[in-house]
Order: sequence, then C-alpha cells, then structure tokens
Amino acid sequence: MKSMALTMNKKLYYGWIIVLMSGLAFFFSAPGQTYSISVFINYYQTERGISSTLISTGYSVATTLSGLSLIFMGRFVDRYGARRMMIVVGLLLAFTTWYQSFVTHIVFIFIGFFFLRYFGQGSLTLMPNSLVPQWFEKRRAFAVSLSSIGSLIATMSVPALNLWLIHTFGFETAWRLWGIALMVGFVPLVALFVFNRPEDLKMTMENGTDDKEAVAASLLRLNEESFTLREAVRTSAFWIAGFISTIASMFTTGITFHFFSIMRLRSISEETAALIIGLVAFPAFFMPLIARVILDKVAVHKVFGVTLTWIIISMGWLAWGVRDATTATLFILFYGSAVAIQSVALNVLWPNFFGRKYLGSIRGAATVFMVLGSALGPLPFGVGYDLTGRYTGVILGMMVYTGVILGFSFFIKKPSMKARG
Repeated sequence: MKSMALTMNKKLYYGWIIVLMSGLAFFFSAPGQTYSISVFINYYQTERGISSTLISTGYSVATTLSGLSLIFMGRFVDRYGARRMMIVVGLLLAFTTWYQSFVTHIVFIFIGFFFLRYFGQGSLTLMPNSLVPQWFEKRRAFAVSLSSIGSLIATMSVPALNLWLIHTFGFETAWRLWGIALMVGFVPLVALFVFNRPEDLKMTMENGTDDKEAVAASLLRLNEESFTLREAVRTSAFWIAGFISTIASMFTTGITFHFFSIMRLRSISEETAALIIGLVAFPAFFMPLIARVILDKVAVHKVFGVTLTWIIISMGWLAWGVRDATTATLFILFYGSAVAIQSVALNVLWPNFFGRKYLGSIRGAATVFMVLGSALGPLPFGVGYDLTGRYTGVILGMMVYTGVILGFSFFIKKPSMKARG
C-alpha cells in the first residue's frame, strides 16, 4: 500500500486522498451528531415512553461528559496515530449503533447517547481536524475547509435519510444499517488509504519529495516546532483561542435551541423558521474558495478581529434588526458566514501555533472550551426569556462577552520556542 501511495504521489499529492478520507470521516460521524439523533428522539418518546424533559436532560449530560472526555482520545491519537484510532473508533461507533437498537431502559439509552456522542460527534471530528494539518502547511486552510464539506453533506442529507430508513425499515433497523455502513463503507477504506503523516511514507508535506535528507529535516522540524499539551496550556495563545471558540458554540447552540421561540416573537411561522435555521451551514460551502484566496495568505490570528466584530454585528442584528422572514434569512446567512470563517481559522491556528506532533492532545483539550460553550448556551436564553419574555437582554450580554474576547484577540500571537521551556 505504501508503494502505491508513493507512486500516486508522483502524479497527485497523497494529501488530497487524506482530505477525501477526512471528509468521509466527517460524514460518518453522523450517527453521533444532534441533527441525526434528533430524528430518533420522537420514537424514544412514543415507543419507549420517555418524556421530553428526561430525554433532553440525559442527552445534555451525555454530551457534556463525552466532550470533556475527548482529551483522552486526543492523547490516544498522538500515541497510536489517527489511522489506527479511526479504525478502532469506527468499529466502536458501529457497535454502539447496534447496541442502541436493542436497549429499552432509560439508563442504557443514555449510556448509548454518551458513546454515540463520544465516538461520533467527538472523536470522528477531532481526528480529521488533527489529520489534515499533518499533510498541509501552505494550503492548510484550503485543505481543512475542503474536508469539512463531508460534514455539510451529512448535515443536509442525513436527517431525511434517517426518516426514510425509519419509515421503511423501522426504528431499530435504521440504527443497525448505520452500523453496517460503518463496517463496510468506512473502516475498510480507512485501513487501506489513511496514513498519519507524509513522513510515514518517506515524503515531505505538499511538495511530496522523497529525498531522504528532506524527509529527515521534516522529521527534525516536526519535533523541534511541536508543543506538548503541558507546554501549550502555559501559553496565553491557548487560552485566548479557547475562549474565542466558546463564542460561536455558545451563541449558535443558544439561538438554535430557542430559534422557534425567537422567530415567534417576530411573528415568523414555524415552517418558515425551520427553513431559515437550515441555512446557517450554507455559507460553509464557499469556505474552500475563501480559504484559498484569503485564509491561506493572511495570518490566522488577524482573522479573529474581523470575525468577532462580524459576530457582534450579527448579534445586534438578531436583537434589533430581525423583523420578518427576509431580515431573519439575511441574519442567518451573515452570522453563518462569520462562524464558518472563524471555524476554519481556529482549525488552522492549532497546528500553526503549536506544531503537529501533539496536535491530537491539544485539540482534545481545546474541545473542552467548545463543549462548555455549547452546554451553557441555551441556559441564559431560557432564563432571560422566563424573566422578561424577550431575548434582547441575553443577546446584549453575549455581545459584551464577545467584545471582551475581541479585545483579548488583539494580543494573541504565535508562541515562541522559548515558551516551551
């Protein structure tokens, strides 16, 4: 297999195969994603007799615990490599989907939620985000954004696919078919085509040369320029980037959870609101072009000042500018664009600032910020609405929080090698 990859590399850089496989990993994370599981929720309520409050609480707890546990998966990726761990996680996620098709007791269903979120939503997004940067440097933003299209395709297609599977084959069989798909359509392809980094194939990044001296120099640079997790958390850049990542996860989760209520206050029907909220991911389709033209040529930390300002304007737009379906649609597209650009910039920042060798551990730890943001997002919106009957005060508070992080973002810079000591 290595010889075939080397032969291919002379005609096509093998990193593009890694991008394709990473996109596949994003797609097959679907069984653990909220947009996929949400289709099954109604059947848990009707066929298993679980209340909406109980299942929502269990799901939130499972999501939080799985996210906080990702730091361990990050360490496994660094120790055993993304290829081996993608195979293991693919098998375990397949097993979990089968498990979830048999369990009936509420406790065991919640255990299934934990593993679906841990292996699917968590691990199979952590790994490709750690894998692609190993293969690209100059075109890193373009490659990262290109691989994320797999996630966008899943977001748009899987809910409808799940509904069709449930109606055609039944609730339990739908889960089992996902397990078969993972076993047949994902795990074997990972085993055949995924390699951890170009140096494993005796080549260097992007130019693909197999010159021994160049490969040796690349390995030396890999060791010299990589921070361990312990070294990374001692830098201000790690914490500033982490808090930046809380904003989109907190606000997006908050408005998504309460979106229909927010739109109802603007006299927008549920049917129209359902169409509007789905557009939040649409701008991400244009990210490969934006990344190629801008993000691969501009220092990523400089992007944050623009995107955070963009998000603050979006928040204000939602609070005071959304009056009908047209302004709501423009808001969601405007906000979605800012989040898409910021997401790619963050994915590129971690390898650019802290190197490639321990990227799994660092990304695993950084994910905790996003998990906490997502977990805390819906709460202030709910409390604010219960107290005032509106969401304006909560949105204003989030604008202030984002403004504070915006101020700190101007001080973020790439840590020097001296910071490792």
